[in-house]
Amino acid sequence: MKVGDSIRRAIEDWELGELESAMLHACNAIDGTAKKLHPNMSGNQDRFTKVLRENYFILGPMAMPSINIAETRFPVSIRRTTTPDGKPDLADVIYSIHRCTHGHGDELPDGFALIPNAASDKRVTEVTIEQGSIRISDRAIFGLIAIAVLSPANVDQRCPDSYYLTFGAEHVLTINEWWGRANDFPSIAATDSLPLLKLGFADWMK
Repeated sequence: MKVGDSIRRAIEDWELGELESAMLHACNAIDGTAKKLHPNMSGNQDRFTKVLRENYFILGPMAMPSINIAETRFPVSIRRTTTPDGKPDLADVIYSIHRCTHGHGDELPDGFALIPNAASDKRVTEVTIEQGSIRISDRAIFGLIAIAVLSPANVDQRCPDSYYLTFGAEHVLTINEWWGRANDFPSIAATDSLPLLKLGFADWMK
């Protein structure tokens, strides 16, 4: 499936309130993008998580603003981590919990369901972290979509002309005008800059 089609399906399913299906299609868009960016890498997980980390400057502001996702590690148990320190970051969580669970047709483990924030008029992004589980906002769907849209690897893709992403209260990014424009995103994110906090869960991860 083309990356543009995966993005279209993610947006359509999100509009229907089908968050898990929307997340699956958003992850598929990252899979397709990762294959283009790193064709010589073997293994879906390594490609997938690498692309997310290369684009934390997009994923962080879109999906988990004010949290330093590059340095934060989460107190969850996953099959395999890909961070240098062996502790799961957001890329590992998204791949191991959301991408793999949905890709295999399984139900999400308890404590990992997405929190529906993106449809609210209020600019709220919630995250609930307990020992062994984390619920992230459904804004992560749009963070993944943004990575795929802004990647130069996808400059030839298309969505319906009316489809768009938003950032903050002011910025509307029409998808078909933003393919491949990753270098333009930092100036958009800078208009809504927040202090970055590294979350610590050392006691829960011993």
